[in-house]
Order: sequence, then C-alpha cells, then structure tokens
Amino acid sequence: MDYKHGYLLVGDTEKGYDKALEMALDILSIGKDNIFVNPDFSLFDVDNFTIGNARKIKEDSAKKSFHGKGRVFVIKTDSFTGEACNALLKTFEEPVGLSYFFVVTSSPENILETLYSRLVVLTFEREQWVSKEKEDFVLKFIKAGVDSRLKMIEKIMTDKIKAQKFLDSLEVCLKEKKGDGFDKEVVGALDEVLAQKINLAQRASVPKIILEYICLALPSGMVLLK
Repeated sequence: MDYKHGYLLVGDTEKGYDKALEMALDILSIGKDNIFVNPDFSLFDVDNFTIGNARKIKEDSAKKSFHGKGRVFVIKTDSFTGEACNALLKTFEEPVGLSYFFVVTSSPENILETLYSRLVVLTFEREQWVSKEKEDFVLKFIKAGVDSRLKMIEKIMTDKIKAQKFLDSLEVCLKEKKGDGFDKEVVGALDEVLAQKINLAQRASVPKIILEYICLALPSGMVLLK
C-alpha cells in the first residue's frame, strides 16, 4: 500500500489506535510483538500533547531510519496546545526523510483546522460530533440527483476544510448504512468517498473538482434508511 505521510484517525480512539498500529506494522514490515521495541517507532500516548512533544517528534523525524523502512510516529491524545499544533503543522508540511504520522483523537475539534487540512482523515464508528443537522443534510444529499447535489454544496466547493468535513460526514452516514452487511451500491459509494478524501488531502488538490466528482460518482437518487 502506498501510504501518505499523515493521517488523522478520529472517533472511537481505541479502534483508531489499533488501525494506526496495524498501518505502522505494515510500513515497518514487522510483527506486532516487536513494534514497541523497534527504534523506528515512537508512541506519544499523553493526556495533553505539548510543544515539548512536538519538538521531540521534529527532532526524531529528522534522523535516519534504522531499518530503512521509514520512521513512524503515533500521537494518541484528546488535547493539544496551540503551540504544539503549530509546530506539528511545520513538521507535517515538510517532513524530513521518510516519516509517517498518525494522530488518534476523539474529535476533529481537538486540533487546529490548519493541521486537520494536512491529514488524511479516517473515521471510526459514529460519534456525537456528527450533528443531527449535518446528518440530515448528508442524507438529503445522498438521496438527491446530480443537479440538486451540486446546488447543495455550491457554498463549500472552494473551502478545503469544509469540503473535508462534508466528506467525513458522508463517510459516517454510509458506514452506518452499510453496518456489518454488504450492499454493493453503498460499498461502492463508500469506496469513492474514501478515495476522494485521500485525493483532497494532497496539497495541490482542488476541492471543487473533487466534490463535483462525488456528485457524479455516487449513484443518483440513493436512498439510505435512517
């Protein structure tokens, strides 16, 4: 798998943490029993992520990988200082060497929007930060035809952060509908949304093009049960 340099795993933090470890194992090509003794792996499981933690990551990410697979940093926390977020932003924008960053937290509101926009967002289960208003909007979007969809999201097409949050909400609703079963139409739509979330996370991405594609790619008139 071609991994991106930064991920935000949000929602159920235990599932997000497990996924971060799974991806770390794949990147480093090691077994689970060896992850915490591998010199290329660093875990920051803290109540409050501080500027000191951010500086440590910046310093370590500049070091050469011991085994040549890259260096992996997992941050699990629900509190960031503003200084720490700004320091991480600089590190994530211009990573030195081959480094991968995973931020695990319960809500996207825990980090600055500028940092959020630099990461590929993966959501785990339904969380309260998806408001009833957002849910109703997304369900209406899913049920609508292409022309109506384009009109509905016209105001967010040039705003990358709003576009990301819209795709996050769309992902949650599709996952909720899918549940543990298999609905070919829903699974296909979910795959499209996840692929475009990755595309949107690229620095040169154009949200208007990506959202227009989503309007066209999702089956017209989809109906999801609440």
